[in-house]
Amino acid sequence: MFLKSAWYVAGWTSEFEAGQLYARRIIDEPLVMMRREDGTLVALEDRCPHRWAPLSLGRIEDDTIRCMYHGVRFATNGRCVEVPGQTSAPGSLKARTYPVVERHQWAWIWMGDPKQADTSLIPDVSLLDRDDVYMHRGELNYAANYNLINDNLLDLSHVAFVHEKTIGRKVEGDEEPNVVTGAGAQPLPRGVSNNNWSIGRTAMQAPDAPVTDQWMWFSYLVPGIFINHFRTYPAGTAERLSFAEPSRDLECLSDTFSIQAVTPLTERSTRYIYSGAHRKTDMSPEAATAIFGMVDEAFREDTAMIEAQQRMIDTGPPGTMGWIQADRGLSLFRKVLDRLSAEEREAFAPKQTEPA
Repeated sequence: MFLKSAWYVAGWTSEFEAGQLYARRIIDEPLVMMRREDGTLVALEDRCPHRWAPLSLGRIEDDTIRCMYHGVRFATNGRCVEVPGQTSAPGSLKARTYPVVERHQWAWIWMGDPKQADTSLIPDVSLLDRDDVYMHRGELNYAANYNLINDNLLDLSHVAFVHEKTIGRKVEGDEEPNVVTGAGAQPLPRGVSNNNWSIGRTAMQAPDAPVTDQWMWFSYLVPGIFINHFRTYPAGTAERLSFAEPSRDLECLSDTFSIQAVTPLTERSTRYIYSGAHRKTDMSPEAATAIFGMVDEAFREDTAMIEAQQRMIDTGPPGTMGWIQADRGLSLFRKVLDRLSAEEREAFAPKQTEPA
């Protein structure tokens, strides 16, 4: 149902304060998270191994969690350290623990085998650390399967229709940009990428805005991390560069990025964490706030459409969805997920013994 061997975003690091227990559910597994006195964020299965009461209903005592059903106490490594009325704690009582890494403003949790937790697989979202931008954060909870949100983010053809009153609306005199791209969406070992030039005005510009060339860096990585970074340059820049990728230090007219995380909670519920940023030298705080407000409204439009789509899937007759050219990116991403899931199943499948 879900890929376990991946780093999922449990939330912003600022969400987790010392002295509190936080109940979370990721890929349908209950978690309890807490920040130890030394600042380390930890995660355990939110189920006391004694009688399966939620540990998140317990209390913190000196960096341990006491279950408030029978008082059994656990260290943050999952080991039972006290059973009231007993002189010793049974070693068989141990809560499962999960690797947690705090990096670039997000708390990442590995849901698979802890021995396989490779921190090099954490997507690079270091753009979130920039302090020269107006940063906007938001989140939505979807009553829908996470794959539908992944599909939506990988398909930009819906923007002109779902968002015709917000980010997809045209301004008077605005021309369709001429998108000059190479091979289009391309598979990565753990995701999909797509970089391209757009020549001409772009959405949300004023009628008297100068014509620009825009370069977009795009990557979408498992389990659902969207990194979208684009910059605008004076008209003619793309041609001058022979439509090759501009160097990161090439001076640009504007610099914008958006980073988003799709975290499946259950088969039919998903937490969607998003951020957007505009370079402070490109606009006023008021202009950035207005854009962020429009983006929030656009994401609510996505929510309404995707939840309606999920209801049709659940209540309509069974069948297979159709595909069009614009679905290339999402199709590639689903294939990557399917491949990684198959590799995971094979790696952990019971080994067949040879007959004697």
